[in-house]
Amino acid sequence: MTKLNIFTSIPLLFSVALLSSCATADKPEELGYGQSMFSVGEELYSTDFSNTNEWVIQVEAKEGPEKEVIEFHDGMLDLYMPARGCTAWLNHKFKGPILIEYKVLCPLETVNGGSIQARDINNFWHCSGVDNETDIFNYELFNGGFSSYGKMQGYYASTGGGGAVGNQTTRFRRYPRVVNEKPFPHIALNDRDGNEDYLITPGKWHTVQLVIFNGMAQYSMDGKVFYEIKAGDTVTVETVVDGERAVIEEEYNEETFPSYDEGYFGFRLVRTHHQYKDLKVYQLDPK
Repeated sequence: MTKLNIFTSIPLLFSVALLSSCATADKPEELGYGQSMFSVGEELYSTDFSNTNEWVIQVEAKEGPEKEVIEFHDGMLDLYMPARGCTAWLNHKFKGPILIEYKVLCPLETVNGGSIQARDINNFWHCSGVDNETDIFNYELFNGGFSSYGKMQGYYASTGGGGAVGNQTTRFRRYPRVVNEKPFPHIALNDRDGNEDYLITPGKWHTVQLVIFNGMAQYSMDGKVFYEIKAGDTVTVETVVDGERAVIEEEYNEETFPSYDEGYFGFRLVRTHHQYKDLKVYQLDPK
């Protein structure tokens, strides 16, 4: 067992490492659009979180009565983030169509509120820095504060967000949200907000699936598709019209919203305690 207990706001920068293994018979189920589009293929990656060198952990620098805690133990990544944001990047770039699956728990202690809540099971995937050139692990640009990631490229999905209370919203977005320091039109899906069937259950291990396949993006939890989009779908887009935030409808296609073919995956959380296990990444093969 490897256990690392860190009390620091300094980002942890680790070198690249890769755990690969043969495909197993117990593969994730194809859901939604995936049932007709792809089959789950070779297992590209799996981890028991014993190799700490695989992770770049960016913690928002914030003063408070409690410090963050970062632990790798018992086959888990354990992140305790009171009143601050955190992104834990897997330091390995994946290319092409993939499915990411993992299990995550908000312990029962998170129902007590305060600086720790049951909230923000969030994800970044197929992400890269600005214009696919900036290092996503550069702490001067991407520092654990949520707004610092608005300029990157990639996909974002969130369950259990929502202001000071938390565990109210379920979202999907395509980044960037900011270009040249100005708001940029981006896909923003939020029609699951306030629906208890799409929120966090404290004390329960949730299973998350993230998919990108030839432009189709999908976010699922516990075998239920939360959001999915493919070419020809109508999507809502957040933009700015005459200086005011506006929401419009557009067709999702490669011309308007080119899909991202490679990038990094990261766990994203704020003001909460999450435990992660059974992280695996699979190649997707067309049907």
